[in-house]
Amino acid sequence: MILKELYVISLKEKKVLSKYVFNDTGLNIILGVAKKDSNGVGKTAMVDAIRMILGEKMPEDFQHKEELANRDILIVLKIDTGNKIQYLARQIIDDENGYISEQVVMDIKGWNIYDINSYRMKIQSLVFGTLNSEDTPSFQSIREYLIRDEKQGFGDITLTRRKAIQNSQCLNFLSLLPVNYEVDINKLKNEQAALQTEIKIIRTIAKDISKLKSEKIKLEAEINRMKNMLDSINVSDKIDYDEEKYILAKQKLKNIESQIFKKEYSKRQFKQNIEGLKQRHKKMCELVDLQSYYEQILKYFPKDLEKNYDDMEKFFSYMLENRGDYFQSRIDKLEEELENLQKKKKELQRIIAESTKIFQNTQLVDDIHNINEQLNIEYQKLADVKMKIEKYNEINKLTKDLNRKGKEILEKTLQYEQEYNSYEDNVKNIEAHFNALTESAYGESGDLTYAYENDVKKKSTTGRIKITCQIADENSHGRLYMKINMFDLALFLNRVDLNTGCQFLIHDGSYCKPNFDAKAKVIKYVDEYLKEKGVGQYFITLNKSEIDAKDLKYFKSQGMVVAEFDREHEDANRFFGFKY
Repeated sequence: MILKELYVISLKEKKVLSKYVFNDTGLNIILGVAKKDSNGVGKTAMVDAIRMILGEKMPEDFQHKEELANRDILIVLKIDTGNKIQYLARQIIDDENGYISEQVVMDIKGWNIYDINSYRMKIQSLVFGTLNSEDTPSFQSIREYLIRDEKQGFGDITLTRRKAIQNSQCLNFLSLLPVNYEVDINKLKNEQAALQTEIKIIRTIAKDISKLKSEKIKLEAEINRMKNMLDSINVSDKIDYDEEKYILAKQKLKNIESQIFKKEYSKRQFKQNIEGLKQRHKKMCELVDLQSYYEQILKYFPKDLEKNYDDMEKFFSYMLENRGDYFQSRIDKLEEELENLQKKKKELQRIIAESTKIFQNTQLVDDIHNINEQLNIEYQKLADVKMKIEKYNEINKLTKDLNRKGKEILEKTLQYEQEYNSYEDNVKNIEAHFNALTESAYGESGDLTYAYENDVKKKSTTGRIKITCQIADENSHGRLYMKINMFDLALFLNRVDLNTGCQFLIHDGSYCKPNFDAKAKVIKYVDEYLKEKGVGQYFITLNKSEIDAKDLKYFKSQGMVVAEFDREHEDANRFFGFKY
């Protein structure tokens, strides 16, 4: 995509207030030529206007400005997509929409209107071209690297207020390298961490398996002893009223109560299983910090991570819904069976009550009741121990899964390393461009190095393509700014060589600190290179006082200066054509 022209239009007056024509290839210098101070004349306003047209929210400097609103300013950028000429536009009084047309129209109704998100997707498709896909970072995240400004873009080659992985993905994309390595491996590491956490939880629940097994044996023995005690009670020695009827009813009642207890206990277990699934879902999400991670990077990588989050959520929902439905169906069936058993129990209790009226307060009934209560307690203890033993037995399977996951991480890391090595020529070309630029500026070599991180340790940034960039004496502001200029240019010239990716680069305020000689040499070098290739646009802002007169004369003679701003001529030479 080539940036052809920039218009400042007053929809109220229905006329073009200012028009700027850009060079299709080479340098485009936005120059401040005020006699004393060129700050505030419109250089940054022009860059902000381009940035806004390319999808950025309205700059603070444009907001709540009465003069801009009264004139109903429309900023229009003419572009060449290779197939056709198009016009992109943003209205100062409207930060919610963008406009596209195949011609300049003085009535906003004559433009195709897009809500801001749809507009940004259109811009991304135009700028990225064939590189636009689901795996690429959004143009929103890339834009600050393509349009750097002095306020926050020249502290380092990476941008502040961003996570390291986000910076890495953006620089990988601009370097024409894969962007998915670290993200893909992190997914596997998160799964690995989830398995490790589950094993840790189980070990906490069942600390000593040998003690649990011993306790199980003791509880089973105690339960058998109590059952024998109940079976040994001889009712015929204590009563002689309706003996046969009482014994039969008592035996049936004991059997019914045993069934009721077991089914009630099973019902409670199924309910606990359902609740456990819900808690496990919640805990697992907290432990891998999935939700927090998704919220942090959704802004920059909506499709990648939304898909990743959906996959994880589908897995947990599947477990919750399917196993939960199974447990609920078992609960429903148990409740039906319990209802029938309770009816039988009431009938047996009525028979016993009738046949033991004279013994309602005897020792016999108390003994039976006490033993049954203790038996229920022992059954509960036994069930708890069995549950812990069963959980402990899951560790072997989880450990196997953990080992497999570790192997998968290692294999994926090696696979991506081999793939990264296939980009060796691309990387060498970027490094060569950086060295050529530092040689041109300072007559010395710089150091720009790319390296693939293949350490698979838990805290390692496995799969990240790490970039180191250094030049001599870069602690001075002038050298630091120049280093970042040359780093961006090295990536840019590599894209130009391959005629793919973003074919423009904008630096606002980046040449205010470097020394005159170094900046002039780099500017000339880049302009000549781009014109020789016939591809690529480099935009910079520059003040007249920041360059030697002879170099400025040369720049103008070569047609590099596309706009000159000052405060003279009743402010007509400001960016908008008036003071606001």
